[in-house]
Parts: sequence; structure tokens; C-alpha cells
Amino acid sequence: MSKCLIDCDFHTHTGFSDDCYVEFDTMIEGAIAAGIKTLAVTDHYDPGYPDPEFPFTLEFDEYHKTLNEARERYEGIIDIRKGMEIGIWGGMFDEKTSNLQEADRAVNANDHDYIIGSFHCMRKDDLYRYDFSKADGPAELEDFYKFMYESLSEYKNFDVMGHFSIIDRYIGKIYDYSPVEDTIDEILKMLIADGKGIEINTSSFKYGTGIWLPRESILKRYLDLGGEILTFGSDAHEPKYYQYHFNDAIELAKSIGFKYYCTFKDRKPEFHNMPE
Repeated sequence: MSKCLIDCDFHTHTGFSDDCYVEFDTMIEGAIAAGIKTLAVTDHYDPGYPDPEFPFTLEFDEYHKTLNEARERYEGIIDIRKGMEIGIWGGMFDEKTSNLQEADRAVNANDHDYIIGSFHCMRKDDLYRYDFSKADGPAELEDFYKFMYESLSEYKNFDVMGHFSIIDRYIGKIYDYSPVEDTIDEILKMLIADGKGIEINTSSFKYGTGIWLPRESILKRYLDLGGEILTFGSDAHEPKYYQYHFNDAIELAKSIGFKYYCTFKDRKPEFHNMPE
């Protein structure tokens, strides 16, 4: 495999995530072996997630203790950035607290370098278990982006929108996006006005779908509307997927017109020139 053109990965998981079975240290050592110099560890927290098998809870005290100790232990070898992937959706976390309020609490409770805001659910259902084969695909697509707009109008405590068009992975067909372009435009305008970035997430390639997340048209529209903050994330749950298809993603970004990509520290973007 050719050497990656950049030395970072800004969407990764460890055994602290319910859907990752690889120990924290093994993931870090794998990143070092891959030649990564700056690694954002962004384990899952989806407050109120409806799947009892994968509730996406997080042991916050142990998580941050482990991250802090690892930063000291690997200092000078790899720069570990403390992150989290927050699941954004509605509903109540308990009798008094909404899921969005709980997400806000979790982000504010600790110091972070980087927060990814992601959608893994739609209304009351998680995308992974939802049976799209019995649904009206175009109507579901329209409702998903309407739900995204409504949620992002309320929740702002994140830095980058994760795998924007994730519904494409689950809905079973690559639909024409013309009917939802106006809604997506409004979402992108909101993200840009709020100073939020967007990521190129390469995880779909490990599933063999070859779908860019987000779609190329969404990336282009983000740039055309004035968006500047772009990160690259593999969404790796195993070391072998670090920086997966990153060189392809870089070429995609450059072909669209992006001149810079970002890393994050202390919740602030750091801009880097795209590699030649």
C-alpha cells in the first residue's frame, strides 16, 4: 500500500466504543506503526441510543484518564488528540433531560480537542436496524435531512459534521438527491455560519460500497457556499483501517477545489496545505 500523503487521522475508535473490540493501546500502537503523527481518538457517545446491544455509552472517567496517560506515555512519538463522537438526535435521556442536553453536558464535562457531531439515528429509530426495504426511500431521505436540519438548529456543541450522508450506507439505493438539495443547502449554510467543518469519512470503502461520505456533490456545495474546514477520518475500529483510502480522499478534495485540510486542538481548527 502506498504511503499516506498526510500523517493524521481525525475519526478513530478504540475499545471504549461499544462497537470496537480492539484494546486502546493496541489501536495506538497500530497508529504508530502506520506512521500517523497526529491521532484524534473519537470514541462514541450516543445518549439515549435505542439499540440495547450497542447502547454507545462511554465510561467517561476511565476514558479521559486513559487518554491523558497515553498522551504523556507517547509524547514525542504520536500526538494524541482527545475527542469524542457525539450522536445527535431527539428524544428524552431521562425524565428531565433531553438527549441533546445530555450530549451537551458530556461535551462540557471534560476538556476535548475535537468533537464530531454525527447522526446514527432518525427520529425514534437507529439507522443500522431500520428496515428500509419496507419504506418509501425518497420520503425517508427527505425526512432524514429535514430531521438533520431541525436537530442542528438546536444542537451546536461540536466541531465537525461526521459522515454527512450516512443514510446512503443503509437505505439500500443511491437515490437522486435533487429533491433534497435545498434542505442540504440550508444545513450547509447553517454549519458554515456556526463555524462548523465537514469530514471526508472513508469508512464505506471497508464495507465495499465505495460511497463517499459525504457525497461529492455535498462536499462541492460546502466549498461553494464558503465552507473551509475539512478533516479526513477513517472511522477505524481496527488498526488496519487507519487512513483507509486517504490518498483517494485527498485527490477528491483537491479535484473539488479544497486548498487546505484541518486538524483540531483545544476545539480550534489548525489549517494545513493540501499535499502535492
